[in-house]
Amino acid sequence: MKVLLINPSIYDFAAYSFWSSPLGLLYVGSILRKNGADLRFIDCMRVIEAKRKADGRAPFVKERVAKPDALKGVRRHYRRYGISREALTRELSCIDEPDLVLVTSIMTYWYPGTKEAVEAAREIFPGSRIVVGGIYPSLCEEEAKRHLQKADLIVKHNEAERFYRFVEDALSTTLAFRPSIYDLDALPYPCYDLCDEIPFVPLLTSFGCMYRCTYCATPYMHPSIVRRSPSSVLEEIKHWHGHEVKRFVIYDDNFLYEKERYVKPLLRGIAELPFRIDIYNPNAVNAALIDEDLAELFCESGFQELRIGLETTDPDTQRSTGGKVSTKVFEKALAVLTHAGFDLGNVSVYILAGLPFQKWETVKEAIDYLFALGVRPYIAEYTPIPHTEMFERYCRHARYPIKEDALYQNNALLPFAWEGFTENDLLYLKRYVKGKRAPVRSEGGLTG
Repeated sequence: MKVLLINPSIYDFAAYSFWSSPLGLLYVGSILRKNGADLRFIDCMRVIEAKRKADGRAPFVKERVAKPDALKGVRRHYRRYGISREALTRELSCIDEPDLVLVTSIMTYWYPGTKEAVEAAREIFPGSRIVVGGIYPSLCEEEAKRHLQKADLIVKHNEAERFYRFVEDALSTTLAFRPSIYDLDALPYPCYDLCDEIPFVPLLTSFGCMYRCTYCATPYMHPSIVRRSPSSVLEEIKHWHGHEVKRFVIYDDNFLYEKERYVKPLLRGIAELPFRIDIYNPNAVNAALIDEDLAELFCESGFQELRIGLETTDPDTQRSTGGKVSTKVFEKALAVLTHAGFDLGNVSVYILAGLPFQKWETVKEAIDYLFALGVRPYIAEYTPIPHTEMFERYCRHARYPIKEDALYQNNALLPFAWEGFTENDLLYLKRYVKGKRAPVRSEGGLTG
């Protein structure tokens, strides 16, 4: 069984390799390899290696392209991030026809790149079976069926058995190894060995979340919480360290859940390894769960920075979006981090911008608040995600038909811009964050 994995290029107004990686695709590849498959991997998302940062992040190769008709009126440059359709076609033409082609999809509004990869694979390999999976078909199933008609199967995130049956029937084979995606300890390590270089490895530690934030689709995608054992995570770190990997990225929307039974034993185990690693968490941790022991373990286990979610300093918005954290709780978390010796200069805090009917002044207030505390604000533009409470409640108020075409769900479009929060306001806030110097925090208070 010859299998080709494709991570397609993306089309967007802005994109950056923010520790992004097609983890699900590479897990599926490893499952098929356990069943005897011969794998090939084409990662269209090439980066400019000369500009890769010390933490592993890097800019994608990019080229300005024409906008699709739906976005013609948007006054921003549209780009392809990753290799072109022509380059992909050349690479496909250099390999033998596979039995199975797997194409992933991530953000819903990136589907043009997925569609392009599927059509290129169908053109070069007319006899191959093509399967598309990932977040786009999981959140926009009917739309995905319309746009990806060249695929033989479009599969949602929780349809592993349907995928296994398709492979067996289409290729007249038997898959002896058919793990559930929720049996995290049984999954083989993702096949990063197919990559020429491994700048970092994501660690999938759980599915699901204890919270029900109104803007997040995790509860829809994974209604139950499933955790991976600490020993399994430690063994994977040792495995990749043997491949000279030093950087690890936590992929977990719910990392601090069950901190006594799970997180603290895991971080202690990492701290006791006979080698040091660097850890990053693009998925923010919840400040309400940070205590003195955890703060110390963040330092000891190798967290190079810590990303925390605050979202807003407005109490009403805090309550209406999920009620995870308050400013009082947030400040307590910073205090224990400071006491443990964690450099607050390495703390980044997510602030949501562009929520339905949000005023730009509330975002600036949050930015000023964070600068006063000596931490870095990070503006996270709100993405309207199908099957979330906020999407369903406010979709009719968006200035684009976000239910009709996922292209309009792009946060770069500021779908909920209004007179109280315009594109110019967002641009001002971004420049304000870059231009403002944070004061220096000392034991005696704030200086500078």
